[in-house]
Amino acid sequence: MLSLYANLFVNTTILDTNPLFPGTHTTGGTWARIISECLKDQGIDPVAVFSRAGIDHDTAIQPDHRIPDSKLRHLYPLCAEVTGIDCFGIHLGHYVKAHTFHALGLAILASRTVADALQRFARYNAIISDSGRVEIVDTGDYWIFQGTLHCDSDNTRLIPYPAIDAFFFGVVNMMREITDDPEFAPLKIERNRPLPVDPAAFLEAFKCPCQYECEADKMFFRREDIERPVRYANEALARQHDAIIEAFITQMAPEFEERIYHEILNALPNGEISADKLAEKLNMSLRKLQGKLQQQNTSYQYLLDKARRELACKYLSTTHYSLTDISFLLGYANSTGFSRAFKRWFKMSPSEYRQQRTANPK
Repeated sequence: MLSLYANLFVNTTILDTNPLFPGTHTTGGTWARIISECLKDQGIDPVAVFSRAGIDHDTAIQPDHRIPDSKLRHLYPLCAEVTGIDCFGIHLGHYVKAHTFHALGLAILASRTVADALQRFARYNAIISDSGRVEIVDTGDYWIFQGTLHCDSDNTRLIPYPAIDAFFFGVVNMMREITDDPEFAPLKIERNRPLPVDPAAFLEAFKCPCQYECEADKMFFRREDIERPVRYANEALARQHDAIIEAFITQMAPEFEERIYHEILNALPNGEISADKLAEKLNMSLRKLQGKLQQQNTSYQYLLDKARRELACKYLSTTHYSLTDISFLLGYANSTGFSRAFKRWFKMSPSEYRQQRTANPK
C-alpha cells in the first residue's frame, strides 16, 4: 500500500517557468519543521529519517533555509514507511497552522475575509515552495483554488502526492482556524492523484466529496464561504506583513544574485572585495550571505570568477594594460595566478586571447 507514495509520475505541466529562487526548485525550511514535529510526535527521530533522504535536519528546519525539492520529495515515502501511516499527507496536514508560516501566516490571520486569505496563498505561495503555483479562479458562483505542479526534464513531478495532500488539507485547516469554524469545508475537491489507500481519511479530513484521477488539483469554495469574515481581521497589519513577504521575495529573487555580482564587478578594479567586506556592506552576516547564495545554487567564489572573466576579457580587448596591471586589477597577487586562471577559463593564455581579439576585432 505504501508503494503508492513511491510513484512520483503524473500527467502535469512540464517545467516551463523559472523558479522564484534560481538554480533549483525549493521548499522553505518551515515545511521541513512541520515534518520534523510530526515525526517527533510519533516517537521517531527525524534526524535519522532526514538523513536517509540526504537532508541535514538541523539546517533544513531553519525558516530561511530552502531545500531542493529533488531531495525533499524522497522524504515523504520514508515518513510513510517509518510511521506506518498510509495517508501520511493528510496526517501531516493537521500540523499546518497559520503561525507556522511566519509573515505569510500572520498576513493570512489578519486578512479581511477568507477570499483575501486564499488570494495571499496564491500570491505568495512560492515562499512555501516554488515547485508549483497556486491560482484563484472566480466563476461567479464559486471560487476554485487550483494548484499546478512543475516536473523536471524526466517528467518526474517535483512535489509528490503526500505533499499536496498535506498542503490542501493545511489550507482548509487554516481557513477553519481563521473563521473559528471547525466545520468549514470546500464544496468539493478534485485531485490529480490515484485513489488513495484510505479514501475515508480524505473524506473525514476535508468534510466534502473528493474525486481522484482528475486533470488538476482543485478545491471549490462556495461564494458565501469565501466572503466570510476572518475573526482576527486587521487590514493595516495584513499589509505590513505583505511588505515583509515582498521584501523577502525581492531579496531572494534573481535580482539578489545580480546585485552581488555587480558589487563584486564594481569593486574589483579597486582591489578584490572579500566576502566578509561584501557581507558587511550589505548589512548581513557572512554566514547569511553565503546561505542566500547557496540557496540560489551559486557562491561568492563563483561570482568572483565570473566577474574576473568579464573584466579580463574587457581589459585584454580594449586596453593596452600589461598582464601585471590586469592581474592587480583583478585581485591576483601576481600575473602567474591570473594566467593560470585564464587558461582554465578559455583554454588559452591571456596573450593568445589578446592576439586573437586584435586580429579579429568586433
